[in-house]
Amino acid sequence: MATVCVIGDLGPGCLDLKGVRAHDRNQMFINLTAGDAIPDITGMTFAAQARKKANDPDPAAITAEVGVADGPAGRLSIRWPGDQVAAVMNGSTKWSGVWDLQQIEDGQDPVTLVAGKFAAEYDVTR
Repeated sequence: MATVCVIGDLGPGCLDLKGVRAHDRNQMFINLTAGDAIPDITGMTFAAQARKKANDPDPAAITAEVGVADGPAGRLSIRWPGDQVAAVMNGSTKWSGVWDLQQIEDGQDPVTLVAGKFAAEYDVTR
């Protein structure tokens, strides 16, 4: 589990991900903090994607399943679907790119909370 401080700087918190595996569940949890405070994220909507490069077209993206795991504790669940990871790898044994996590609000521009490198590997057991 990662804890990321997201307030106090206009740029997103940095979190590099490695060990994401094709065909695996790839579930992780992130605790968001604002300095020493824990934001209540109950009812908020979030989205995350990984791409080879930030400006790659939509079909090249891995779209995570993001949900609020514990709103009052600022805890998010993020899952990188293994079939999508395998699809972007296109038979390669390793794949690297970038990812980010955004808070989405109707009628507002999204806010990028976390961003970083993304590294995936092909699984052995099938």
